[in-house]
Amino acid sequence: MSTTPTVVLSGVHSGPNPSPGLGLARSLRLAWPRLRLEALDYSPRSTGLSASEFDRVHVRPGWHAADLDALCAGLVSIVESASAVFLPGLDLEAALLADRSPGHAALLLPPSAAFDAVAKPGETAAALLGLAIPEYRFAEGVEDGADFAVRHGWRVWVKGPRYQAIATGSRAELAAAIARLRETWGGESLLQRHVDGTEESVVFAALDGELLGACAMRKTMVTAEGKTWAGSVDLLDPPTRARLVDLVRVTRWTGGGEVEIVREAETGVPYLLEVNPRFPAWIHGATLAGVNLPARLVAAATGIPRQERERAQSSAFVRVVEEIPAGPHATGAVPLAHRALPAPPGKHPSGMPVLSRRLAPPRPRQRTADLDHQRAADIADALVVDPYESPARVYFGGVLDRGLDRLAGVCRDVEDATGVPTRFAYSVKTNPDPRVLGAVLRRGALVEVISQAEARRCAEAGFPGDRVVLGGPAKWWRFDGGPAKFGAVFCDSVSDLERTLALIAGGGVYADVLGLRLAPPGVPSRFGIDVTCPRAYRRVADALRGAPVARLGLQFHHAASQIGLRAWLREFAAAVTVAADLLTRVDVRARCVDLGGGWPPGLGRAELGGQLVRATRTAVRELGPIDQVLFEPGKYLVEPAMAVFTTVLDVRDGPHGRAAVVDASIAELPDWGSHPHPVLWRAPGAPWRRLRPGDESVLGRLCMEHDRPRAGLALPDGIAEGDHLLFLDAGAYDASMSFRFGV
Repeated sequence: MSTTPTVVLSGVHSGPNPSPGLGLARSLRLAWPRLRLEALDYSPRSTGLSASEFDRVHVRPGWHAADLDALCAGLVSIVESASAVFLPGLDLEAALLADRSPGHAALLLPPSAAFDAVAKPGETAAALLGLAIPEYRFAEGVEDGADFAVRHGWRVWVKGPRYQAIATGSRAELAAAIARLRETWGGESLLQRHVDGTEESVVFAALDGELLGACAMRKTMVTAEGKTWAGSVDLLDPPTRARLVDLVRVTRWTGGGEVEIVREAETGVPYLLEVNPRFPAWIHGATLAGVNLPARLVAAATGIPRQERERAQSSAFVRVVEEIPAGPHATGAVPLAHRALPAPPGKHPSGMPVLSRRLAPPRPRQRTADLDHQRAADIADALVVDPYESPARVYFGGVLDRGLDRLAGVCRDVEDATGVPTRFAYSVKTNPDPRVLGAVLRRGALVEVISQAEARRCAEAGFPGDRVVLGGPAKWWRFDGGPAKFGAVFCDSVSDLERTLALIAGGGVYADVLGLRLAPPGVPSRFGIDVTCPRAYRRVADALRGAPVARLGLQFHHAASQIGLRAWLREFAAAVTVAADLLTRVDVRARCVDLGGGWPPGLGRAELGGQLVRATRTAVRELGPIDQVLFEPGKYLVEPAMAVFTTVLDVRDGPHGRAAVVDASIAELPDWGSHPHPVLWRAPGAPWRRLRPGDESVLGRLCMEHDRPRAGLALPDGIAEGDHLLFLDAGAYDASMSFRFGV
């Protein structure tokens, strides 16, 4: 190696989401002011190409049509002809070189096995580093990940196979994030639960499995994308350094690297977010703090002595925006783009999305899947007429019966674990179909209603008053004055409580249990009594003193499917704790606790039962012994018990691929936006097949832009007019909210 080598650096774009090339150049300039530095990138829009730190720039061909072997060979030729070493700033470029030019001494990058060890979610790396990994799921489409996301209150990160992470908070955001990352990067996405905590990073340099140095960084300012804008640098503690030595040794690491960590605020547990196989964009911040890792790496790889010693200018760093003269390659105008349009071309000027899509494994053309035996049997039992009327709602009685069996088992599990009698009350508003009410009645279960009309419907179906739980904000709307009997009445506000007490005192209403619906203390909600409010606290206390009530109940109802099971339990515990203080002050005991509904339909018996057991134990701890626990499954029970049968009217090509037009619409599937409907397809006389995720759509019959009951599907090659589609999981609000329109 020459005594004064050249260093070639790639990934030199500098923007809100920068690459590390320019920071590497600045760090190397501090160590060797006269070192020759050459910049390499794949677009003239990479802004760092204009920086004065570089003696020469190389603008390589883009990744769209270039031969990848030739492109790698050309890069190696540039490095060899300059007697240089190469420091990559682009993950995919480094991975490609590790595969196509393995073991080249001038390429300061990890070997292919190291890339495998740190591939998302990084289980091998996490084990070596002694870090936990947030719960995760791989997903090609929203239907692959919705049940995972709903367990975590939709607060998950959707990560591309190689770059980019998008935070989500709803089903719509999840679907959009998966589609966006699939379009940008190709391949499937990684879903990980969000961890509330502080972000930390460890940056390091290594050569042939030997650690050359490392330091830690804590973010103090971030951009809107979560990228580091300012940070505080510190030394590594000995245990962390020892584990990092293990990672570097086992993987035979060469080059720079970054370990991204989030330390959970509630538990203090450090979780691995990812390991980047290159120096981070903030690397010059570490140099300013006295840890010049790029210089250590180049010195170790080339043997040249350092001309400037490492010197700490500060223990922290911050980025600024600076204008510099543009080079001749930085030409062309960027059109003004509304924020809703795709990002301008300068966001990823190095072409990594193109390379990622080229490296993604090809998708099979025929993307359908076999049905499991039980699903196929349910459909065969329901679709006894062929051809079936179309469009039509299909009822799966066997699915409903198995759901009722599961709920009965949950009740037994909770009672066995806590000793508290447990029952469920089916939420009628979810789907008041007589077949559903009849099945619930035969099982001896309760029903939960929110209006007098629903109460009358249940009475007509055969439910006695003591098996009806009445709640909601408008429960006395069109009440005829009674007398009326209910198993329980839960009051949604202080004024509702006062009115209900007056009805009970006047003999118009009799209830085995009179209860308060508690508002969640930490989650915005229009429902319930906020007993943390002093005025509401006093009014409830005054109303309950001497109230003519045999048994008092407490109800907590906020959908766990929206906020997640952990957050639900936290909110429940907080609400019950305050309510317990109130009841102690008025010398009244709670005899019944209603845990409400909103349970994710995908929960199994053990998972739902475990959540109810934890809640029941919390209630007993705060309130003392209770006589009964209730919960109110609606969507949980009936969503999988119905489907919508449709016929394909047309298959058309469009700018975003093919779309099938069907004779159903958002009139039959009005709740399509809240959850992904699995879709089955069959040609006449053929078996049903499940459609897999993709980039195509099913359009409804209505002349409305948003009548798109299903997007993100791969339509089979042979789909044609007259084929049938079956939209599953349409038995909840898709049934009760359906309407006549366009018929």
